Amino acid sequence: MNITSFEFALFFAAILPLNWILRRWAAPYRVFLLLASYVFYASFNAKFLLILLVFSFLTWFFAVVFAETSDLRFRRFCMILYVAFSLGMLVFFKYYEMLYISSDWLFRNISVANPVPLLDVIMPIGISFFTFQGMSYAIDVYRDPAKVERSLIEVFCFIAFFPTILSGPILRAGNFLPQLKNSKVEPADFTRAFYLLTRGLIKKIIISSYLSEHIVRATFGAPEGFSSAAVLVGVLSYSAQIYCDFSGYSDLAQGIALLMGFDVPDNFNAPYTSQSLRDFWRRWHITFSLWLRDYLYISLGGNRKGRTRKFVNLIATMGLGGLWHGAAYNFLVWGFIHGFGLVGNHLIMEYRKARAAARVAAGVALPEGLTFSGAAWATLCWLTTFTYVTVAWVFFGAEDAGKAVDILSRIAAWDPSGAGFRPTCLVLVGLVLAVQLLNWSGRDVFRRGFEWLPMPVQGLALGIAATLILKLGPDGVLPFIYFQF
Repeated sequence: MNITSFEFALFFAAILPLNWILRRWAAPYRVFLLLASYVFYASFNAKFLLILLVFSFLTWFFAVVFAETSDLRFRRFCMILYVAFSLGMLVFFKYYEMLYISSDWLFRNISVANPVPLLDVIMPIGISFFTFQGMSYAIDVYRDPAKVERSLIEVFCFIAFFPTILSGPILRAGNFLPQLKNSKVEPADFTRAFYLLTRGLIKKIIISSYLSEHIVRATFGAPEGFSSAAVLVGVLSYSAQIYCDFSGYSDLAQGIALLMGFDVPDNFNAPYTSQSLRDFWRRWHITFSLWLRDYLYISLGGNRKGRTRKFVNLIATMGLGGLWHGAAYNFLVWGFIHGFGLVGNHLIMEYRKARAAARVAAGVALPEGLTFSGAAWATLCWLTTFTYVTVAWVFFGAEDAGKAVDILSRIAAWDPSGAGFRPTCLVLVGLVLAVQLLNWSGRDVFRRGFEWLPMPVQGLALGIAATLILKLGPDGVLPFIYFQF
């Protein structure tokens, strides 16, 4: 039941009135919300529901244990047990095939039979997201027992909340549970919700799907058949595609949740305006970036154990963050590219700060306000960051690291022979960048033209807009990229 499908529209139209009718009664509403989430999740594969149930129960159980137990050694043992189960479940369902292939290659090279059996393991959809969501709650309780939630059904609702379970944003219990408990829910901001839904559909169906169908899949699949210019446009188009695809889903999830009375955190904030990799990761997949910082980077020691250890922690965090995205070594390479890039970013910042401090100590006045050199430096930083991120996306989007190298080699050859590209693709890439760089959100215009309409007319307008968007997009809208993670 893809959220851009007609089936989901019928499902949501059926549950939305019930959502607001039952909201005033705590117990019936929690049962309703949980059942709605489970029906949505089971629509992809009902067998995966058991995995979600077991993980949700163990998350609730261990969180209560963390809150009730004062013995530090026992608490630490239980945390190790919980993390081992959570990550073990994730590794088994997501990485088993990758580990089998790697072990088989290793054993064949030493002429030993592979003792690891080949199993047909199917990855449950959304497992990376609901696992991290549940782990964040359990770890929060481990760190502060006062954050425990003893209601089993509320923890289940938090982990299974259907607008976000497939591809985020990754929720925090401290933000979601108070909204679930709040009996005096403010009326939903329907205008903002409709704006998010419309923006999400445009990003996914018109821009992302168009770029994927008309250039990205072809150039990434067989770069040797295209001119270097076409492959370059294909790479730029993938940067635009993955942004529109993922942020489009986040917009849809926010809009759906908002219609139900829940405020879901932003997941993107114009990431292609970033002037450094640090800034990029404050703007791209924000809830995931914060998760890595709070539960992995800090747990590894963060920046508390010296400069060298800080850099090692950065590289390890980004490498594991890359591997989280998929069971292939090209994702690991992508993560390491960002990890080493962040280290370089820190080194440059340290150098500039030291240089500025030396100039101040020498009595040299630092320039104030915007200068030509400052604007030129900012432009150079933006261009360097966007280029670095775009090159890294090649390893993310290619079928393997070898294919990524082929794509980049084809661009470097700058060979005019081969198929070309549609100018429309380059126009869409420019549009995606311009909207972010010039801050063309269109939110105020949408609000002024929409909020004065009566509620039934707003709903009708959204339905007409969604139909037109679906007609404008290519036939057979592809699944969201992050569904595979």
